[in-house]
Amino acid sequence: MIVNIGLFTLYVLVSSFGLFKLKSASGLLSADFIVGFAFYGAGFLIWYSVLTRLPLSVVFPIAAGSLVVATQIVGYVFLGEAIRVVHTGGIALILAGIVLIFVRI
Repeated sequence: MIVNIGLFTLYVLVSSFGLFKLKSASGLLSADFIVGFAFYGAGFLIWYSVLTRLPLSVVFPIAAGSLVVATQIVGYVFLGEAIRVVHTGGIALILAGIVLIFVRI
């Protein structure tokens, strides 16, 4: 169980950072794009490892929801994007869903 939580956490962190760098890139040949692409690709490899360990019906909603929440936070902290009340409510619902699904593992 600890390994699965660690892999999920690593997937979300690596993929979110990759998406942040891709968003920050000034072009396809920029350093930010290359780093972002590498991290997002590494996130895919971690995702594959997660898929081989747990049922798809469990891991996909958790991974997708976690990535949505993480990208909201990254957008707010690093890109200055607004998080409105409706975003906060959505994040709360996603986190509640993740908890409900995760207790099934």
